[in-house]
Amino acid sequence: MRFMRYNPCWIFFKNQSRRNNKVMFKLWVIAHREYVAMVGTKAFLFTLVMMPILMFGSLLVMPLLNRVAGGKIQKIVVADGTGQLFDSLEKAAKARNDLVQSKPDKPSDSKSSKHDEARAFMEQPTDFWELVAAPNELSYEERLKYSEQIRNSDIYALVEIPSSFLKLKAVPPQDGSSTGEADAPTAVARFYSQDALMSGARGWLNAILSQRLRDTRIEQFGLGKIDPKVFALVDAKVELTPSVPVKASDSGKSDDHSVMDSLVSMFLPFGVMMLMFMVILMAAQPILESAMEEKSLRISEVLLGSVTPSQLMGGKLLGNVAGSLVIFLLYGAGGLFFLNYQGLADKLPLSLLPWFLLFQLLGVLFFSSIFLTIGASVNELKEAQTLLLPVWLVLMAPMMVWFIAVRDPNGLVSTTLSFFPPSCPMMMVLRLASGTTVPFWQPPLAAVVMIVSTYGIVILAGRIRAGLLRNEGVRSIRQLLSRTFAKNT
Repeated sequence: MRFMRYNPCWIFFKNQSRRNNKVMFKLWVIAHREYVAMVGTKAFLFTLVMMPILMFGSLLVMPLLNRVAGGKIQKIVVADGTGQLFDSLEKAAKARNDLVQSKPDKPSDSKSSKHDEARAFMEQPTDFWELVAAPNELSYEERLKYSEQIRNSDIYALVEIPSSFLKLKAVPPQDGSSTGEADAPTAVARFYSQDALMSGARGWLNAILSQRLRDTRIEQFGLGKIDPKVFALVDAKVELTPSVPVKASDSGKSDDHSVMDSLVSMFLPFGVMMLMFMVILMAAQPILESAMEEKSLRISEVLLGSVTPSQLMGGKLLGNVAGSLVIFLLYGAGGLFFLNYQGLADKLPLSLLPWFLLFQLLGVLFFSSIFLTIGASVNELKEAQTLLLPVWLVLMAPMMVWFIAVRDPNGLVSTTLSFFPPSCPMMMVLRLASGTTVPFWQPPLAAVVMIVSTYGIVILAGRIRAGLLRNEGVRSIRQLLSRTFAKNT
């Protein structure tokens, strides 16, 4: 024991152990302080609640607002150039209004699924349509007058049906020879409205007019004596149902929800990517504000008297990561509850969870380090906003191309962005959640690229002692890089 007490190697390792314990204690104190400062505020709780509402609330709020703002009587002016269609359109509109007024809020069938109830809630019409007759032929001045009434919200829409809408031109001979007169492939009528492209009234009127034109053609060709069932067979449509590739676990199961499965396979990766984006956003922004506050109040100068810049930045990043895990657990639990309530929990691959957690932590570390470096190098928020613009662009790059990535997860764009460090976490998770088989070597290689990049950014974040102690802030990316790589930092 006496030999061990005075052994130089023993003394060295003993002192080194004490230093490591002190370093870990300092890191723990800084991390705990950063975690409490991030999570233990009312602003954090408010943002935690409002972020998913702002991102996804429109899916539920918009139908609710439509129902609240519904019940209006919308006037639709119809200029029937044929003189034969207005009465049938008016009767159809009255029947529709009666259906809207008597339609229950929920489907009457007790066996209806939750998807049917949600679809009925989303698609339930709320407005009433009143058709008003206009002159059969409209002049330019009359068309202009009705258009002005549409802009002033006096009427909702104007429908102009030409006089030739029901007329039948010469039928081309069956031998294929030309008669010199070509029939138009479709009958054209005009629908004027402020929301003409997305108007439900336009789709409804289009269906009514198509059916009326079909009946007129049957009479014109003398086909009224033919059984309507024959026409139903002739008009039968081919439906190429979208379906996802089957799995071995799907044997014996019904494929009634193949359309729903296709929608899930399209939008589930986007939801997973949005979850990662929200966690990164909520974790990176507080560390920027914390660094700016500590610099402006000279707190950093006091802290740097007790710890090194690397220890200070490392402790702040550890606390930030701990706060991001709280956000991830809360949002992840809420997402799983929603999927389970909708009966879609089995659509989420469990193999995605470890990869998601890994890339989530790396993404938080990567962007938090960048935000921390910028926050410690500026004095005003407007300077930080200028420097953060390119960061926001690369952070949102996967969201700009998510549709292309979901359609072709192994394509050139998706694969390239999967190995570009700023977009790597969200793009790789989106590809893994798409259900497409990603080459087995790509996720580990992307993780290695992300770990190396994150380590480099963390090291650079610790080289900002001069930025913390300087009074003047940086105003450009070039100035930030030159200060970061300066020898005196």
